[in-house]
Amino acid sequence: MKLKIIILLILIFGEYLKGQIYSYSVNINGKLSSVMVRSYQTNSTFILLDDLLEGIGIKSKLNSETLREEIFLDEGTLYVTAYNPFLFLVKKEGKNISYQMLQNTDYRYGKIFIPLKSFSEFLNKYTNIKINFNEKSFLINISYDKSPDKTITHIQKSSDLTPQPIDKTSEQKQTIKEKSELVKFDLYDFSIEEKANGYIFRIKSNKPIKSVSKNLSGSFLYLRIPEASVNTEKFNTTIVNGLIESISAIQNGNNSDLKISLKEKIQSHEIVREKRTNDILLLLHVSTEVMKKIKEEKKANKISKNKNNLLDIIVIDAGHGGRDPGAIGFRGTKEKDVNLGIALKLGKLIEKNHKDIKVIYTRDDDRFVELYRRGQIANENNGKLFISIHCNSTEERPGTRKGSEVYLLRPGRTEDAIRIAEKENSVIKLEENYQERYKFLSDENYILTAMASTANVKHSEKFAELISNKFEKHLPLKNNGVKQAGFYVLVGASMPSVLIETGYINHPEDELFLRSETGQQKIAEALYKAIVEYKNYYEQLANK
Repeated sequence: MKLKIIILLILIFGEYLKGQIYSYSVNINGKLSSVMVRSYQTNSTFILLDDLLEGIGIKSKLNSETLREEIFLDEGTLYVTAYNPFLFLVKKEGKNISYQMLQNTDYRYGKIFIPLKSFSEFLNKYTNIKINFNEKSFLINISYDKSPDKTITHIQKSSDLTPQPIDKTSEQKQTIKEKSELVKFDLYDFSIEEKANGYIFRIKSNKPIKSVSKNLSGSFLYLRIPEASVNTEKFNTTIVNGLIESISAIQNGNNSDLKISLKEKIQSHEIVREKRTNDILLLLHVSTEVMKKIKEEKKANKISKNKNNLLDIIVIDAGHGGRDPGAIGFRGTKEKDVNLGIALKLGKLIEKNHKDIKVIYTRDDDRFVELYRRGQIANENNGKLFISIHCNSTEERPGTRKGSEVYLLRPGRTEDAIRIAEKENSVIKLEENYQERYKFLSDENYILTAMASTANVKHSEKFAELISNKFEKHLPLKNNGVKQAGFYVLVGASMPSVLIETGYINHPEDELFLRSETGQQKIAEALYKAIVEYKNYYEQLANK
């Protein structure tokens, strides 16, 4: 019992230190101001965005539903979103700018915290605000071409800016209220943190949880949380590295049931309810040998990557699902079923023949996954290739158009490409707050700026070409070649990515092929052949 208490105190105390709030002093245009920018330290320094903005004298507005902050700069409007690494600057003149920081932003105490280094680099490059900082002396130097006196006057009016740590007790109610407005679930998200002797699995909750029952059976840990709703789309996921292999969740009446798959044996597990946030902490203690094994596996994976095992994680996205059936065939075939069948068959081929490749599915059953979340899954799992599988369709019954197409993320150049993109993108209307989340993506210029790097585009083009060639050679379907259009599902994936329209589900011949096990297997085999050839090309190119 004493050992358990010691372990519990170590984990909780370590968590407390990690989240401790510090304050940075600020020099504005060479003068020391009364501004104190609150911050905390993890692997990087995160600062409270509002403190910095008010210190400079810049207005901003936070949308409590979408957790997106609008910042009104001289150059235009900058958009920063919680839990997101992307900055979007909609300029008053010239092309808009999409910028990816090295870390996600954070959301604590009802406010956005932003990585200081990455945000400073963005401001220094794209705005007339220049920032440098010293993490040892806790000092931020700001150069801004507005009057320092005007800035300081603005600061003196800000009654909530003090050098004291955040009053967590007084801000807790505001945090819970804003989260409740953001989501309709009590259990809305989770995070996993590795410690020296175990892991903390944090279940983020909008309300105090009175009790949690738990049961360990073999390699599975089951949690039941009474009188709580759970966001199943957030919790159902696969994890690549660490102790936890996967998480699944279901809503069982008024109870939330979680199933956690463990890769290794644990020594003990405890539940702690964190009062300041309402979060539930599941403390998983493992032996020194297990922690050593996990670290060795991570190290081995890293070494393996350095030995040219570069294409090691492939993300397969079965389009549509759950309440979104996709297109409906002439004979009633549902697109979501065809997409899932091909995706699972492709994944099995990869797993059987390439033990060095990890397959990640955005969905492996019949459930709805939001478009933006599909790209997030790919990024969170460090995907190296993103394949989104769909079926084409027209309004005709039966249809006259037939054949397969492979698409890249670029604005559609033909009426057909635009039509197909609009059809696939229409699924966003099934998502909550979709107007706010996707409002910029309807602009072709924005899609261009949101694209991945030039290298990703190059690799995407190569992979699309290989798929088209394999389809031409191995499938009885007509091959309509490689095209380009603005698909929302591809915007968020920071890696080479393609969207495949395997055939026209409303064409009688295509539909028969697409709905059959044989047809789906042949499509999966053609895709697999393209992946093998692309893997060789990709790794040879990287070694030059």
